[in-house]
Amino acid sequence: MKRELTGRVAIVTGGARGIGRAISLVLGREGAKVVVTDKNLAGAQQTAAAIPGGQALALETDVSEESSVKRLYERVIEHFGQVDILVNNAGICRMVPILEIEVEEWDRVLAVNLRGTFLMSREAFRLMKEQKSGRIINLASAAAKIGGLAAGAHYSASKAAVICFTKSLALQAAPYKVNVNAVCPGPTESEMTDDWGEQVNKDFASAIPWKEYGKPEDVAEGVAFLASDRARYITGEILDVNGGLVMD
Repeated sequence: MKRELTGRVAIVTGGARGIGRAISLVLGREGAKVVVTDKNLAGAQQTAAAIPGGQALALETDVSEESSVKRLYERVIEHFGQVDILVNNAGICRMVPILEIEVEEWDRVLAVNLRGTFLMSREAFRLMKEQKSGRIINLASAAAKIGGLAAGAHYSASKAAVICFTKSLALQAAPYKVNVNAVCPGPTESEMTDDWGEQVNKDFASAIPWKEYGKPEDVAEGVAFLASDRARYITGEILDVNGGLVMD
């Protein structure tokens, strides 16, 4: 049985761990050739090695730096010759009261979460516009819609901007048959949530109708659907994957 993404090339940013790793593995499972990017090259290499079929490539990339992003695309085109799917997953999230956010930290969070999404998407759209096909999937957050239950204002603001950017790009990309969508996870089991501590996690989980955190694979399956031909006519959509925490 043919897998849904056979023959397609996918780039996943922040693929060294957590949700990014799960997305990389699920896209690989569906037959995609996966480029796993992260500032943590060793972690990206571990993810790539776990994708069966030997069709994964690990590259070190700082998505907030234009030169780094351009080098990434040059290497992907040299290696695979095309880009069909981009998943903008790389991000920074810290639980910091607004009075404790320094300007440098504010700028860094927006540089990775928002500027990184813009830079990666701009280069992907250049290619996808020419081939008149492609999927761009941005990772936003439930915090973008309700403010941060477990995130600083800088994170929530950056992810709200990602939602607006998604819709803006979707409008411009649709005539070229390029789909642009976003996924909004709620609290998800990860190294980050592990750092919050048992009591904090218990309290947050109790606020979710499902009464538990999502798993990285839950988010990854939503991304895989949006990357597939089953989502051919879906663009500008913001898909909530949060156990009922946000319903809109």
